[in-house]
Amino acid sequence: MPKSLLPEPIVTAAEIAALKDSAIYAEKAAGLSRNRMRFTVRILVVGGLMTAEKLRAAATLANRYGNGTLHLTTRQGFEIPHVPYQKLPLLRKALEKSPLESARSGKCVRAIVACPGTYCKFGTIDTQGLADALFKKFGKRKNLPHKFKIAVAGCRHCCSKPQINDLGIMGSARGFEISVGGMSGKSPRWGDKLPIPAKNKTELLRLIKLIIDWYAVHGNDKERFGAAIDRISFPRFLEDIQTVS
Repeated sequence: MPKSLLPEPIVTAAEIAALKDSAIYAEKAAGLSRNRMRFTVRILVVGGLMTAEKLRAAATLANRYGNGTLHLTTRQGFEIPHVPYQKLPLLRKALEKSPLESARSGKCVRAIVACPGTYCKFGTIDTQGLADALFKKFGKRKNLPHKFKIAVAGCRHCCSKPQINDLGIMGSARGFEISVGGMSGKSPRWGDKLPIPAKNKTELLRLIKLIIDWYAVHGNDKERFGAAIDRISFPRFLEDIQTVS
């Protein structure tokens, strides 16, 4: 049979799932032909802050392996869209040699979202520094029941929308206010305000560890944090956290 008449190799569902775990997402396409499939590759950004060096590197990769465009995600990240399937191995190797990292994906703590913080006239805390500290401490947490999103706001304007994240942090003159179990999407849930004070960064980090540990133990597979709280009850969640603390 002539090569032109042979069926085109396809990208299997297993391949697509494995790529998704590496923050490489299949785009809509007419079929699953390797010659026609395009992918979007997400790049790690913490707190919405990128150096000029990283921006230049991202632009170079987008020109070389995509179609010369970059997309800003709703969680302050960057992604390179329209990457052909055949170029994915080359792009992944280039990423490893660049100052960039692949975004976090799967059942883990995702990149931290944060507002400008102290260089906004309303900011009361260093949100950028806190986002960086949070990611360094918790950014390697994996094997959670589901994804876990964190957002940091520097004041009550809450521009980073902490109340619709699994864990939301809002700075105030008295320290940190925390909300838990929020999420957006098809079934949005407003986060519950945590009536446990965190007066400083040390207390905050300790409390966040207790919260993530609780979710890791009590959440069912593929169950978001807010759904786990609703199933077990917010009072019981509070009791568990305060008992450990």
